[in-house]
Amino acid sequence: MNSFSIIKSRQVGLFAVVGALLLALILPSLVSAAQLTERSVELSSSSITATGVTYKINFTATTNAGAVLIDFCSNSPLIGEACTAPTGFDLAGSETHTAVVTQAVTAGLTTVTLSNVTNPSIVGPLYARIITYSDATAAGSYNPLQVASQDANRKDEGGAAISITNKIGVSGAVLESMSFCVSGGAIADNCSGGITPPTLKLGQQVGDAFALVPGVVSSGSIYTQISTNAVTGAVVSLKSSTTNCGGLVRLGATNCDIAPALDTDIEDNSTSAKFGVKTTTMGATGTGTFQPAAGSIYTPSAFKLAFASDNASGVTSPFGSPFLDTANLPVNNRNMELQFGATVTNQTPAGLYSADLSLIATGKF
Repeated sequence: MNSFSIIKSRQVGLFAVVGALLLALILPSLVSAAQLTERSVELSSSSITATGVTYKINFTATTNAGAVLIDFCSNSPLIGEACTAPTGFDLAGSETHTAVVTQAVTAGLTTVTLSNVTNPSIVGPLYARIITYSDATAAGSYNPLQVASQDANRKDEGGAAISITNKIGVSGAVLESMSFCVSGGAIADNCSGGITPPTLKLGQQVGDAFALVPGVVSSGSIYTQISTNAVTGAVVSLKSSTTNCGGLVRLGATNCDIAPALDTDIEDNSTSAKFGVKTTTMGATGTGTFQPAAGSIYTPSAFKLAFASDNASGVTSPFGSPFLDTANLPVNNRNMELQFGATVTNQTPAGLYSADLSLIATGKF
């Protein structure tokens, strides 16, 4: 029994020695390259199927090299093992998971950047196998199962792990908003103060009376303010109740004795009776633009009024005519003073003249 045990023991010892010799022969070929230290991979997005992603590979090399190979695998970071291509992964539209970057590597911290990467389409770990080579030609002959055959050109190596995750969906709603106010006095932000009825009585003091005087342009101001988050801004239309006239109509009459100014302004003489409006400079506070509507006749320099005798367009049309706008952009607390003016002639019939005007703001959401 003792002989058998000893023989047995020797046999075991012999196998152990043989096993050790085999390991001694195999291991050097797998670890002949030095280890890259401080390895990491930074991603501009770790979400599945994200496109246009930038990968920044950082490592500390111990040996100078002329090229870097990065092999992305879904199964293992171990160099020398078979590499399973990550599902859906794509490097710069090349439909591959292996990149060779010709870049001088010196001992120390090195960064390699890969752009326009498409992330895997499956959630889970993604491994980067990093190997530096003497040059790009040597790196180009890389085979994951035959790295040992490249010992002469292989410099440093190491693996890094990344986690590909589901996208985090964050959403929110911003409600459409529109604030537009008209006042007889200056308006505070958010239409919060200074609002008075926008009623004008145009004229000059004549003895105890207040009336329009021939050859004199009488004017008065009202004030507006607009805020809206409409994606393409807002348009303010001007509408008049004086159908078939557009100007100022005498009480009890149907004809238009004080005509709309159209686009010719109001003259400082006694030869014409006209009514119109001019815009002014946009208020200095707030943000965005508030201006005469694009393509309209309105201007800060002259009294004008868009009118068409068929009432199909202009201020007497069903929805009025474009008057102000916000330049197709959102706007916040922008003010605009409007000046209405009128003049009469010596032949303008006596009486009480009036017009009901509306400013209609429409947001373009």
